[in-house]
Amino acid sequence: MTTPSRAFAPLDLIQLISIALIWGVNNIFAKIAVDAFPAMMTVSLRFVIVLAALFLWIRPPPRKTLALFALMLVFVGPLHFGVQYAGLKLATDITPMVVAMQLWAPSSVVFAALLLGERVSGLRWAGVGLAFLGTASMNFDPAVFAQGWALLLVGLASVFYGFGTVLVRRLGGGLDPWAMQAWVAMATAPTMVLGSLAFETGQLDAALNAPWYAWACVAFGAIVSSIVANAFMFRLLQKYEVSRTTPYLLMTPVFSFVLAALILGSRITPQILLGAALTISGVALVALAERRFKALA
Repeated sequence: MTTPSRAFAPLDLIQLISIALIWGVNNIFAKIAVDAFPAMMTVSLRFVIVLAALFLWIRPPPRKTLALFALMLVFVGPLHFGVQYAGLKLATDITPMVVAMQLWAPSSVVFAALLLGERVSGLRWAGVGLAFLGTASMNFDPAVFAQGWALLLVGLASVFYGFGTVLVRRLGGGLDPWAMQAWVAMATAPTMVLGSLAFETGQLDAALNAPWYAWACVAFGAIVSSIVANAFMFRLLQKYEVSRTTPYLLMTPVFSFVLAALILGSRITPQILLGAALTISGVALVALAERRFKALA
């Protein structure tokens, strides 16, 4: 059962936009980091930092929903990050990967409707569709398909995360967001360490020769993206329907594309500008649905 709809509190709306900005920055930083380190090693480093920072927040998992809790950890943690970073490692251009990352938002709405019975209004569906169309239209270019395997992996990882966010909501309220992040790190760090030792090589050489900014990108992903942004996300998912929170986060690719142009030298084409306009329009449509909800509340 889902909780009744409620209007977004101003602080919650600020947190939603902050998440989109943080994740937009982290998409660029993740590519920089994964180019310096092996993929699973990068994930390992990120979540070792998270685990060290939040270890004292670990609490016993809920007994009544232990199996559901463990399933959520697998999808949000090792499956999502392990598969996504493998895709980023294969990618030669970050921009289509950012588009594929947005698959988690519409997939979470679908999973929420199927598993939680959430009722999604037509206006919200239209906003989700328009925003997702905007992210996809940024890369109407045949060169995108040259990175097929990378796109497949990143897209699959996004679907895993979309499913995991719905499981977070299925678990209900009362879950401490810091403890949740500690558990995600507990599930991810040792899994990725073992995976890196088993399937990757050159870890020591990468650690010794990586530039300082690659380490800084890993630290940003751990502290700002994982601890801060995901803690915000888990908190909001326990308060609001998935179909209402995820459309706002489709602003993430807009931030990523701008930063890709400034930091990585990616070229902003007319398709990207058009897609950005459509994405913002979709978010505005969802905001219009929110205003209508407030008016009727």
